[in-house]
Formats: sequence, structure tokens, C-alpha cells
Amino acid sequence: MKSLDDLIQSVSNSGHMGAEDRQPPPPADLLFYAPCPVKLAVKDAIDALADAHAGDGDALAVHIPMGCTSVDPYDPLYRATDPDHLPQVIASIGFGDFFRRGFVERFVDAGVFAAPQPEGVTPMHRAAGIVDPDGRYLVYGLTPYIFLIDRKRLGDLPVPRRWADLLDPSYAGQVNMCGDGDDMADAVLLSIHKDFGMQGIARFAANTRGLMHSSRMAKSGGAPQAGGIYILPYFFAETTRQPDHMQTVWPEDGAAASPLYMLAKRTARPRLDRLIDFFATGFGQIESARWFLPLTGPLPESLPPGAAIKWIGWDHIRATDISALRDRLNGEFRLLVKARAEQGTGGAACVS
Repeated sequence: MKSLDDLIQSVSNSGHMGAEDRQPPPPADLLFYAPCPVKLAVKDAIDALADAHAGDGDALAVHIPMGCTSVDPYDPLYRATDPDHLPQVIASIGFGDFFRRGFVERFVDAGVFAAPQPEGVTPMHRAAGIVDPDGRYLVYGLTPYIFLIDRKRLGDLPVPRRWADLLDPSYAGQVNMCGDGDDMADAVLLSIHKDFGMQGIARFAANTRGLMHSSRMAKSGGAPQAGGIYILPYFFAETTRQPDHMQTVWPEDGAAASPLYMLAKRTARPRLDRLIDFFATGFGQIESARWFLPLTGPLPESLPPGAAIKWIGWDHIRATDISALRDRLNGEFRLLVKARAEQGTGGAACVS
């Protein structure tokens, strides 16, 4: 029988089978990934920028995968060893491949990329330390994870207000975690691990009933197979009509924040200034982007007073192979939740 470590590693590696055998297409000016709810709106803005460049006699090569789960020809890009094989601008989400230690050592630490320093960064972002002090990554927005509470399902239990509350055994079987396929709310697991270690991950898993896609969570209030606490992006909690017994809670210690970020080569300027400036200051001008907390605002009017961001911090990111840790936590958390479901202590119906 495989050891737990071997099994976790096999889960982590399953999404990369054959990646080393695939060669990405030639470098683009822009490789762009974004959360599905805002992708089309941002694509329209980028298309307008590309049209402006074309009008100046300069065609932009832009690659924007439109499928949320499809295999993309650029998937192995993080394995590149030559900076000339990289796009001029890479925009992506979460603590994935472009935070992997090998990629960071070869390109980020080597000074291939330089982030713009936009003016007007919101006080919320400054307080959380979102701006990269080394000036390499531009985190131009965030996916904030909050609580959506079904008070009927929660019963007499108190409404949780902080992330630590979700580790209390009294919430056993009450937590519905955001996750689908290979995807997971990486900022949530990384934040819990940073604050409470593997013991915290185990306690969180012990209270987790199952995993659901965010869009399904937002529509399943009162569902018999679900618990009373949903962990999901703010967008889905606030843009879906909820019955009266559902309550949105922005955690008092901050919404766990996953980055929307950009890496721009130093050689991209001045030719791609307009594109780079869009990410630095223009993203927030898109109406739907406000749910993803743009670095320079504006922010949603529905944010509660004193709303804060829970960011794992650049020191922690620099000191850790954060992508490898993310993969490990993802795999181990799934195994723990699955084991609970098989023991009859959780709801197996919504485990991915």
C-alpha cells in the first residue's frame, strides 16, 4: 500500500501527466487567465486595446483560454528555461505555476519581470500588504473568500465570525468547501495552514461536509445534502438572490484572498504600456471586476465597514514553495474529507 505522502503526491501530480511532453506554442504578447465571472468583460477590454495597437500598425498576439477547465497549450510554460520563450505579459490567478520555485528562481528572482507601481492603491490593500515589496508581481485584484451562512441548517450554533471558528468541533459536518475537479480555494487552505499548521487543516477537514463548485453553492441554500456554512468567493455570495435565512459574513479577521496578478517583462515597455496600465489601473473600471477587489478600486458598495483582507504575506510566499505547498494541502485535505465521508461522518454526495 502507498504511504500517505505517496498518495498525496500522486494526487498533486495527476493534473500534470504528460506536461513535459507538450511544447507550448510560440510566445505571445499576452497570456491571460482570469476567474470565469469576469473573463469575458476583461477580454472585451483587451480586445479594444489590441484593436488600438492594430490601428497603429502593431498587431498584438493575445492568448485567452475561454474554457474554465480545458487543457491549454500553455500549461507547461512554467517549465521553460529561456526567458525568450515566455510571453511579454503573463496574467494569471491563484498560487499556481507562476509561483513555483523553479519558475521564480529562473525568471522572477533573476529580474526578468518588473511591476508597475500604480498610484491610488486602496487603504484595504495597503493594510493587507498586497503590493509586492520586491516589485516583481503586480497583484491587480483578489478573489476574496467569505462565509455564506444557512441559519436554518446551522440551527442553534452561533454564526461563525472568524476563520478559527471553523475549526471548532461543534461545526462538524457543517462546512461546505469551495472546490471542483482539481480546483480548490487555495487561499483558504494556505491561510489556515499558516495560522494553525497541519493540525488546523485536519480540524477544518473534520468539520467539512463536502466540496462544491462556487456557482452551485450560491444556489443551494437549504439543500438537504449541504451543511450550514459555505466557503465561497464574495462574487457568488452577493450576486445570487438568496432566501431570507441565508446570511453573508465577511470574516472579522479578513476574507482569505487569492491573487489576480500580472508579470510583465522589462522588455515589454514601452511597446505594451497601454496593456500593462490596464492591469495596473483599468481593471477596476469594469463593473463586474469590483467583486474581485481591484488594487486601485473602486470596491463594492456592499463591503461591510472595516472589511479586511487576509493575505498570506510576501515573506511567507518567498520563504515557501507556495505552489508545492498548495498542491500538497489540496491533496491531503481531499483525502481527509473523503475518509470522513466514507466513515459516514460527512455528506459524500458533494465530494468532488
